[in-house]
Amino acid sequence: MRATEGLHICGSCRRPFVVHDAIQRAPAGIEQVVVDLRCVDCGWLHTGTYAMSAVEALDLAMDLDEREIRAALEVIEFADQVERIDRFARALELGLITPGDFV
Repeated sequence: MRATEGLHICGSCRRPFVVHDAIQRAPAGIEQVVVDLRCVDCGWLHTGTYAMSAVEALDLAMDLDEREIRAALEVIEFADQVERIDRFARALELGLITPGDFV
């Protein structure tokens, strides 16, 4: 299957999980680059020639996705910490934790 116009969209599963594995200069006289694309979701592979602006747009999409993933991870880690604190406080209230537990 062919790559979609937005290189970050998989040509097979149509999900936004495409990354570039390799970028090479095209043969002399061609104003494009040869790009190996891979979908990290379904494993789809594609090699094609694209304008450098399309590859830069893919890089930008990958950077934005990484930021979103990192932000989501921070929220999950914070929620996990709050949950642990709440469980600890509840255990203290119920007398399940005593000073002897820390010796």
